Amino acid sequence: MITTLVLKHLVPNKIKDAEILYKNARYSSSIYMAGYAVEIALKNKICRTLQFNLGFPETRQELATYLQRINRNNPAPLNINLGDIRNHNLSTLLFYSGTEVRIKSILLNEWGVVTNWNPENRYKKLRVTKAKNLEYLQAVKKIIKEIT
Repeated sequence: MITTLVLKHLVPNKIKDAEILYKNARYSSSIYMAGYAVEIALKNKICRTLQFNLGFPETRQELATYLQRINRNNPAPLNINLGDIRNHNLSTLLFYSGTEVRIKSILLNEWGVVTNWNPENRYKKLRVTKAKNLEYLQAVKKIIKEIT
């Protein structure tokens, strides 16, 4: 279990790391780190939306415990698998966070900048300009502010 306190603490730290990388002209690494900030913010929002009060589940058993409590008196049981929320797909995480409609209605351009983030890019040599990195950081900050 990753506590919500840890998740909340990690988001600004990842942003700071991304800014340091940006200032040192490490643009692709900056985007890589900023993407994790969005992922973590979304997972923290999932905890609040789905009432995962102890934190983000990391095992099937932790999720099952939550679902058992949530579904006990729920006429429309919540049915999700761990893989639905324990991944790096920002679009999927946005859906489960409960903020998809709001983000896509007020920050569609920013979401378009951020949505293609992929941690697998760490294995690729990407050419990212300073301007593109700045645009990405600004979009990330707006999205995170709206999610949290």
